[in-house]
Amino acid sequence: MASAATLGSSVLFPPLRPLVHIAPVHLRDVHPSADRAALERLCHVALAPAWPLLPDGLDLVRAGLVAEQDGDVAGAVAIDLAGSILHLLVDPNWQRRGIGTTLLESATSRLWAAGVRRVHLGSGGQGYIWPGVPADLPAAVQFFESRGWMWDHRVTDLTADLHGYVAPDGVRERLAAAGMRVAVAEPGDLAEALAFEQRHFPEWLRFFEEGRESVLLARDARGELVGSLLFTGPGRCSVFWPMLGDDMATIGCVGVAEPARRAGIGSAMVVQASELLSDAGARMCHIGWVWLPAFYERLGYRRWRDYLMANRSTD
Repeated sequence: MASAATLGSSVLFPPLRPLVHIAPVHLRDVHPSADRAALERLCHVALAPAWPLLPDGLDLVRAGLVAEQDGDVAGAVAIDLAGSILHLLVDPNWQRRGIGTTLLESATSRLWAAGVRRVHLGSGGQGYIWPGVPADLPAAVQFFESRGWMWDHRVTDLTADLHGYVAPDGVRERLAAAGMRVAVAEPGDLAEALAFEQRHFPEWLRFFEEGRESVLLARDARGELVGSLLFTGPGRCSVFWPMLGDDMATIGCVGVAEPARRAGIGSAMVVQASELLSDAGARMCHIGWVWLPAFYERLGYRRWRDYLMANRSTD
């Protein structure tokens, strides 16, 4: 979900051409259905080969602006009125002519008029394609930097091939030594799980409330809930299924209450979820928006994509 702003069509992009001034482009509201073919074409010419078309990502486009030049769709920006710019795309044939800047400024103004006082690139709304600006789109990174955006931090997506997944040595033994146990949540555990999220990870509460994913719960020797995790698959359970396959899976919202950390609970939950997904026939498993990728790398996952995060005031 998130932010696809790009002025270049590949990782190895040509030197920037001098800015060419043209007559003002015609801006209009995006029409998600009527403009679908044009948006798909923009994704293809602006993002390939680094990123293929992500149909489920385009399904998230509900508001935004289209830039027309000489009767052609030269660019588009999608916004989430909760506070984010989902993506910004400019046809390479129309780049370096101020269209991207016009779209960005107009999108920011539209969000400000809707009451948004802090705009995020990518995430920050109700849904997203990417958490931030993909680091493997260097022209997009340069575009935002040249317009005064500053990066807060970097997050990582990781993947693992679950075919024949083998748990690292010692994960189960460490959990058993601490008297902990991990199990899939039953329907009667839901209220307790939601209370746990509200208390320890309120930013994840809505994902647990949606009830679309399975929940893994960790309990200490007294039976107290100390950890939780969401997992789903196999299937097209992420916008990235065109890249990861129809039999992909996801793991997310891995959280352990502060007093119970450093006992191996998080590792045990990720390993058990990976094994359950593998047994169900999932192949590639995706873990997104990770701040500490080394934790998952120790459990057999590998870095897949990085994203640069940014937000700024509209005032």
